[in-house]
Amino acid sequence: MDTFADTLTARERRRGRLLACFACWFGCISEVMVDSSAIVILYLSMMGGSKSETMLSTGFSAVFSMLAMIPCAALVARVGLKRAASAACLTGCAGFLLMAAAPFFGPWRKAAAMAGCLVYCAQRALYGAAWYPMLDVFLRPQDRGRFFGTMRFTYMVLSGTLFYFVGRLMGEKPSVRLMQGVLAATGLLILGRLVCMLRFPENPAEESVRIDWRRALGISIRNGPLVAYSVYVCLLSAASTSIVPLTLIYLKNHVGLDAGRVQVFSTVGIAGSVAGFFCYGSLLRVLRLRRLETGVHLALAAAALVLAFAGAGTPGFLGVAGAAYFVAAFAGSVFMCNNSAEYLALARPGNKPMAVAFLQTYQNVGVSVGRAGTAAVLGADLLAPTWRLGPLELCSYQTLFLLAGAAMVVLLALLPTLPAFVPRHDDYYEP
Repeated sequence: MDTFADTLTARERRRGRLLACFACWFGCISEVMVDSSAIVILYLSMMGGSKSETMLSTGFSAVFSMLAMIPCAALVARVGLKRAASAACLTGCAGFLLMAAAPFFGPWRKAAAMAGCLVYCAQRALYGAAWYPMLDVFLRPQDRGRFFGTMRFTYMVLSGTLFYFVGRLMGEKPSVRLMQGVLAATGLLILGRLVCMLRFPENPAEESVRIDWRRALGISIRNGPLVAYSVYVCLLSAASTSIVPLTLIYLKNHVGLDAGRVQVFSTVGIAGSVAGFFCYGSLLRVLRLRRLETGVHLALAAAALVLAFAGAGTPGFLGVAGAAYFVAAFAGSVFMCNNSAEYLALARPGNKPMAVAFLQTYQNVGVSVGRAGTAAVLGADLLAPTWRLGPLELCSYQTLFLLAGAAMVVLLALLPTLPAFVPRHDDYYEP
């Protein structure tokens, strides 16, 4: 079945893909900084944030997306894709600038830093509701896997390189002025993303259509493969989402690494993400989506269990932890590319913003539950500081890794329900 992208020339599609890559290069620094880097975690700690507050900050995006993704899809349908993208990018820039200005608020500096993080995270629901439908204008189904892998590989190389050198520059005790400068520059880069997105090719039919959000939501709910995949992504995200940020907090608060070494360690995860994005196109071609989804699930469970059983006293602990962290980031990047391809494969033509919002809502429910639950457990000290499991002595952080790994093992039972495992579909599915 032909898509609108098939009506574009090869040159127009190539130009759209190039602009999308540039948009990611400008905007990726802010996303990686909030989701995967230690910079925001360390900065909030410098502003007086507790360990539970810094952990909670990594889940702000998911909480807002969980609550606002479907309303944002309705807003996108009303105002158009490019207007929505403009509002999102301007708001994201303002959020980072507010974070950078937090020390000027004196005794309110922690509140200002948290508010800036909240403002940035709030716009990501609107941005996400517009981003994938805008890509679908110039992406054919056969282009998706290679495009998402290449795009994310390049932006992770860029962000990983930058964060490595920032980590080296930070040293053991980074200055507040340095952190402010990094945050302010990151916020201004989001404006470059906006310039690129405004130049994307447009589908006049989809830009002008105004969809009844109730009808659009009903179409998504009745799409069996979409619902099955959404529930699976929700549960797997809840179990796995805290692995990366929890590892950084574990190394800082329990193992005792200094700020500079934690930031440098975080680049191991960025390297894992880079490798996952680089290999994604080849992995998808060789393994196909069904085997790839199984492998991602097993890798995430294995990484969590290794971190659970390898304590700080284990010989070569940092090497073992780094390997598990790398695997978790590698699997997470492949999981992200799988989801991006499935967003567009499961979205019925004419209902793309709502279908994408529906799936992302479920995913962000999982991320919110996983990260907010982890933050609540850490903040309330609900777990024993140490306990014994046979010959092993586990701390509270290892207990959380153990629970995550065990949950993912149980969730293996859901794999046969995924669209890629079912050979034929009565509902819409166009991989």
